[in-house]
Amino acid sequence: MFASLIRTTALTGLFAGAAAAQQALPEPGPDELAFSVENMDPSADPAADFYRYTSGGWVDRVQRPPQLPAYGIFSIMVERLTKQVATVAEAAGAEAGDAPKGSPTQLVGDFYNAYMDVDAIDAAGIEPIRDMLDEVAAVETLEDLTRIAGAQAAAAGPGLLAMFGPGPDPTDTKRHAMYALGQTFGMDRHFVETLRMPPGSAPLAAYRTYIQGLLTAAGYAEEDAARIAEVAIGIETRLYAGFLTPAEGKDPTNRYGRLPYDAVQAQVPEFDLGLYLDTVGFERPESFFVYEPRALPALSGVLRETPLDDLKDYISFRLIHNYAPFLTSALRAPKLDFEEALLGARNDRPRAEQLYALLLEKLGHPASQLYVEAYYPEETKAEVLDLIERIKAVFRARIETRDWLSEPTRAEALSKIDSFYYKVGYPDTWVDFSSVEIVPDDPVANIIALGRFDMARTLDQLTRPPEHEEFNASSTLPMAMNAAYTPNINGFEVTAAITQPPVFSADMDAPLKFCRIGAVIGHEMTHGFDFSGRKYDAEGNYRDWWTPEDAEAFLAEAQKLIDQADAYEVLPGLFINGALGVGENMADVGGITFAYEALMTYLEEHPEENVEVDGLSPAERCFTAWSQFWTMKATDQYLQALVANDGHAPDFYRSTAALQHVDAFYETFGVEEGDPMWLPPERRARAW
Repeated sequence: MFASLIRTTALTGLFAGAAAAQQALPEPGPDELAFSVENMDPSADPAADFYRYTSGGWVDRVQRPPQLPAYGIFSIMVERLTKQVATVAEAAGAEAGDAPKGSPTQLVGDFYNAYMDVDAIDAAGIEPIRDMLDEVAAVETLEDLTRIAGAQAAAAGPGLLAMFGPGPDPTDTKRHAMYALGQTFGMDRHFVETLRMPPGSAPLAAYRTYIQGLLTAAGYAEEDAARIAEVAIGIETRLYAGFLTPAEGKDPTNRYGRLPYDAVQAQVPEFDLGLYLDTVGFERPESFFVYEPRALPALSGVLRETPLDDLKDYISFRLIHNYAPFLTSALRAPKLDFEEALLGARNDRPRAEQLYALLLEKLGHPASQLYVEAYYPEETKAEVLDLIERIKAVFRARIETRDWLSEPTRAEALSKIDSFYYKVGYPDTWVDFSSVEIVPDDPVANIIALGRFDMARTLDQLTRPPEHEEFNASSTLPMAMNAAYTPNINGFEVTAAITQPPVFSADMDAPLKFCRIGAVIGHEMTHGFDFSGRKYDAEGNYRDWWTPEDAEAFLAEAQKLIDQADAYEVLPGLFINGALGVGENMADVGGITFAYEALMTYLEEHPEENVEVDGLSPAERCFTAWSQFWTMKATDQYLQALVANDGHAPDFYRSTAALQHVDAFYETFGVEEGDPMWLPPERRARAW
């Protein structure tokens, strides 16, 4: 629970499950953004509108499915992945009774069977969490609330009021440290900036309606539900006002202030820190890294000024919200209404397909193990590893030739890239979940058992120096659609799920391989040297290894990306926050730059592949493949939420913005000064 908040993939009965799972889904075609000249508009001038040139055919031909707020390559792949995981889970469910206890098939299968028994779940209503709600109702003091917050943290509950937990020491990743964090909220983290909006804003009104609807569906009287919704929003807006803004949170300097234990307790005297730690099972540390430096004083004000009964009502709402996916299906409609209000689309998946997100969160390794066995071609790993080596070699060579780097900083940068950790596909060793008691008839008991298992593993890990667990962050599970760089390990993992068509397949020609998955690899490498990643050294420690002059030169290059993004109007009056997204935009520039150069080197080694295909040269296919990779359609509401909450710019911006910093792009398509795609050389970012 805590680690995910402070960082960024025996006999198991697999063979029969794999056979059932491999019921073929159609291979992605041009409509699913497999690279194709059919997706282009050759009548468009690439120097005037490169996005139209590369993707106009797709934009004209393909409609966004109404249930999806955004439709691009990753949403397309997640839709496919969701169906694959549902098929794997269904097969496991059929075999669970005969599978060895504790095997992935038994664990995933019984989790599936319990979740799919809607009749029993609906008959139970919210009774499976009645004891929790009764415990809240019996609260008489803030000390009682603190104890509940700790007990929920130790199991599968929400992060209530504040959280305190372990992670690697940012200054010495060979040691553990304790962190003070704020709480979680009653909405997905991608929407939480809603809590900074004016009281009458539509998203905040939708949140109020959601809380009221959820509580009404849970059996509360309408007037009580309406009152608690107002209370909850009042509490959460006050608490979230004490959180760093998304842009502030991107700078690790703001995350790693260290305070003694007593100073942390003094920030929120109403919350018994020792009681919380004792309840969870953590020893009392000498100090904390204060990950949200303004959160605890904000909590102190809320606890001091909010009536205890209001706090109890708020905690009850959070418990119902947290466990809602495993309680009566009547609780689902308010969630769908809320998402539709925020995103402009209503994605009411079949119940089996709702399992993908739940398995990612609760049972990641066993479910991923079944997915990999069913769907991951083993030869993919070797080919992607070769791409990594080629792109890493280009990046290293470019570090050696950056004339703005002094020799001391250059030496540190070379040490860092030489120390890169990277893995592809899935872990060498899977996390052993065999001790978890997963039953076929009680979904709430299952997630509580998984939460306690996770906490027991955390406590056990604290007895020895930190060790990186491969592919075990929520963003890097093998069945997660992602690749991710983690600063404190100075490395990245490329998941099995993302190394699938249309991002990668063995039969792609070299330009497509290099400038799709290869550019993703280069993107992740660049994160180690971006606006925040550059503040960590070769060992993953938070350390300033830059001379002041080099840091100033780097920031000047980063500012070019901030200025470019700030000027981009996503919707009328809505502009990208360049400071929030500078790390992602720098990684895009690095990704496509390294991929293109690595491709050129590869073609020198393999001249027989340096040929036109579909009338396009390898360079033209490279840059067109990149642009089509980021083609998308989206609702206005989705774009508004993305710009407010996320460092990733809209995909259609990414399709061309990074290319404007690559000199070879101008040479390949004859883009000249005065053309709309032209970015003057002095405004092109050349950090890496």
